[in-house]
Amino acid sequence: MEFSDIQSFMFVLLSACAAIVAVAGASAAVVKFWRYAHRQSDENSNTLEEHEAYLASDKKRIERLEQKQDKADEQNRLILKALVRLMSHELDGNHTQELEEVRNEIQDFLIEGKRR
Repeated sequence: MEFSDIQSFMFVLLSACAAIVAVAGASAAVVKFWRYAHRQSDENSNTLEEHEAYLASDKKRIERLEQKQDKADEQNRLILKALVRLMSHELDGNHTQELEEVRNEIQDFLIEGKRR
């Protein structure tokens, strides 16, 4: 074997090793990027599920608050109606029938509230 044959063989061998290392490095980079992208996707999916749960919880809470507000509005309406009737009664001494009607409405409202 001549020196040039050994030199050519070593050149081919080292070139093949360099190609293997380059392919391995590139494949490692692709795998690393794929894992990163996949992990980000999982994290985003988990975050999205958490936000959907929060949204559903908030929606239920808002519905409950709206129901309470509707009941409070009805209570306020009855209170103001009773006050107007009382003021009318104080001013002219009449309107006892209207006072009885308002009293009955308030009693009905309170009785319905106890049933719930």
